[in-house]
This record gives sequence, structure tokens and C-alpha cells, in this order.
Amino acid sequence: MTTPLTRYLELIPHIGAGRARALQREGCLCWRDLLDASRPLAGLDPTLWDTARAAAEAAQRALEADNATYFTTRLPPREQWRVLVQWLDRASFFDIETSGLEADSIVTLICCYHRGQSLCFLADENLDDFLELLDEVQLLVSFNGSSFDVPRVLDRFHIPQLPCAHVDLRWLCHHAGWRGGLKAIECALGMRRPPDLEGLGGAEAVWLWQTWRDHQDVKARRTLKRYCTADTVTLYMLAAHLCRHHGADVTLPVEADLWDAVHAALPDLGRPDVCAEFADHAQAVAEPPPPKPAPAPVVAADLFSIAQMVGGMTDGLSRAEKQARLRERWRAFRTE
Repeated sequence: MTTPLTRYLELIPHIGAGRARALQREGCLCWRDLLDASRPLAGLDPTLWDTARAAAEAAQRALEADNATYFTTRLPPREQWRVLVQWLDRASFFDIETSGLEADSIVTLICCYHRGQSLCFLADENLDDFLELLDEVQLLVSFNGSSFDVPRVLDRFHIPQLPCAHVDLRWLCHHAGWRGGLKAIECALGMRRPPDLEGLGGAEAVWLWQTWRDHQDVKARRTLKRYCTADTVTLYMLAAHLCRHHGADVTLPVEADLWDAVHAALPDLGRPDVCAEFADHAQAVAEPPPPKPAPAPVVAADLFSIAQMVGGMTDGLSRAEKQARLRERWRAFRTE
């Protein structure tokens, strides 16, 4: 049985889009067909044909060994969806929260939707256990992880690279024509988060962590976990939508069932009171400042008095310099 991954003949050296079409016309639709061919095809000379067959054998071995990294390091970014289709049912979807965006901010929480389970790793509790989980992961999936989540994880755990394959959905969404952040894309696709998590974003996540750290507010801790877990569940649904967008025979997960599982693992304790205060503060900051009052009308007496004050200090100045001095004194006068 062929898959979108095995049908990608351009993975093989010396086979571009044109030669891949030529191979398909000759009945070579996947790597296996390349290996089963009794003679060189698509105009490949014997030397190039042997090179292509050796590469096809290596790809087939990697596939049989479940080595997703072999393919994520060889496929161009816009074709990484093929890896997603191949490992979707075994992929792990992760997201992190930090104490801020500054260089010295710390990783406060890592959540991972792993084989049907929502797992949370919180700073000062069990954050280091995420390293053990990575040893079980075959394919790690993120949104903008290449730029943010993965570098933060590598720095936090002092490791040179991930021990597993990684696919960033942000760029797959970009190539699919789905633009914007994660929440904008999920809304465009009709996905909805639980009511208690609507409106929460990265700024609130930072504040929830600070509230838990400084005040031991268990509601803040729970809301932070639920918010980050929601991101990972959404990534799973988004990945399935991407696979179907490319024509893959993938069944979309039942959204209600996923949220029920989140509620069962992390029941809603209610949003902490401090969140309401934060929302009020954020709204106040977002509101434009009131307009400045119109300046008082200029009267002749004002101009006369200013001219009198400036007059004695402008002897020997040009007309332009006198006007500049007058404007300067006028501004000073109006602000007194």
C-alpha cells in the first residue's frame, strides 16, 4: 500500500519533478516500484539509476524502522505534511509557556498531547520529566516551535538537539494558505475552545504563572495547565485538517471527545479572581487615551506680551531667527 510519503519520488537523488512525472508515466509510482524495476527508467543512466535505487532502499529501511527523523531532515518544508500523514496516530503535540519573552525568561510549563493523553510538566515540580517523555516520542509536532518552543527546550535542558523528529505546523499552514496565529487559524477552521479558555493568550499565561508562583493560587495553576493543554489538543485537530487538505485519507478527531478528555484530566476550577482584574487592566490599557483639550484661543494681548518679552532679546537676529525665537517663547508660554 502506498502513502503520500512513499509516493514522493523527489526524495530520491537525481529525481526532480519532471523526472518524477516521467517515472509515473512508466508505471513507477513509489519507491517500491523503483526497486522492483528491472531496468533504468526515465532516462537515468546506469550509474544514476544505481544511486537512485540505493537511496530508495535507504528510505524503505528508514520507513520500516519508524525513523521519522530520516524524512524530516530530507523533505523540503512544504512537503513535511507527508511525514505528518505517516505518523499522525503516533505523533506527540506539544506547547510551552514561559515567564515572558525576555532572554532570561524561564520555561514554566510544557504540555504534550501524547498517544491520547494530556501530560503537563510544571516548573519546580516535574518539568525535568519531559526529557524522559522525549525518549518515547517518534514525531514531535508544534506551532512555531522551530523559532520558539524548541530552542527554549534545548536551552532549558542543555541538549544540542531533539532526540526525535519535529514538524512545525506553522509553516505547513502557511504553505496551505492558512495565515495568522494558532487561534486565528483554528477559528477559521471552525474549532472552538471551552468557554473558560476563550480569550486567554500568552500574556495571561505569564500572569497565571506569576499568580501561582507568588500566591499559590490553585485556580491559576489549573487554568494555566488547561490553557496550554488546549493548545496541544488544537494542534492535533489542526494536523488532521492539514492532512485532509492535502487529500490524505485521515479521519478528523471528534472535537467534543477531545475536550471531554481534557475536562476529565483537568477539571475546570474556575478562573481566579486575579484574571478578571487582569482583563480589566488589559482593556484599560487597550483603550485609547482621552483626547487632549483644545488649546485656549489666542488673543491679541497674549501675542503682544510675548512680542514684548522677545523683542529685547532679538536685536541683531534675522527675521527667520526672530520668528523661531518667538515660536519657542510662545510654546513655553502656553505650557506654563
